[in-house]
Amino acid sequence: MSAKLEIANLNKRFGGLVAVNDVSFNLEPGEVVGLLGPNGSGKTTVMNMISGALACDGGIVRINGTDITKMKPHKVARHGVARTFQLVRPLPTLNVSENVMLALAFGKQRHWGRTAREMAEDKLAFVGLAGRGQEKVGDLTYIDQKRLEMARALASDPDLLLLDEWLAGLNPSELQIGIDLVRHLQDQGMTILLVEHIMEAVRALCSRCIVMSAGEIIAQGACSKVLQEASVIKAYLGDDHA
Repeated sequence: MSAKLEIANLNKRFGGLVAVNDVSFNLEPGEVVGLLGPNGSGKTTVMNMISGALACDGGIVRINGTDITKMKPHKVARHGVARTFQLVRPLPTLNVSENVMLALAFGKQRHWGRTAREMAEDKLAFVGLAGRGQEKVGDLTYIDQKRLEMARALASDPDLLLLDEWLAGLNPSELQIGIDLVRHLQDQGMTILLVEHIMEAVRALCSRCIVMSAGEIIAQGACSKVLQEASVIKAYLGDDHA
């Protein structure tokens, strides 16, 4: 349950705006790495290109040596890549279990019927929603919607998990629950790329981090060192704090 991610010279333009400019980095199997930067720095665009939601204008994305750069999202998923999104968007006409069952049809292995139902319950139990599969998604609290989002991502049996601000909007006690859940995946050897603004979570979970600003990587390395670099402080707080 781990993958090697290789990104080389990734580029993306939106008209005259360069959103991602020549971005390159690797994740080793089992690593949890933070992809950081101020709003608008290109982090989510990188996530979208890895997952196939956006086409690249240049560069290469490889998972376990396989080039997935031009694949559609459902094919990327079959190569072991799953993600969460900044905004949780469960399917409101389906119950909690059915939301997870739908994801089970698009992973490395396709599952249907009773097998899918049983596997969905296993994923829900893993994220802390045991026995709640028949509930309406609209009745879930925010943290439980986040749990459901994680269960859907894990349902595809990923080797690489992309977490896009999954911990955002949680209160302190909920944040600790979220950190513990990601740490559980970390202990199981999952490879995770984590986009996050909550430094408490980054320091708790990430062995190293990659910092972007204006579409480019400005620093990468051990979190304790990178977060103290003048270029990183300037990107987040401005010249007066650098």
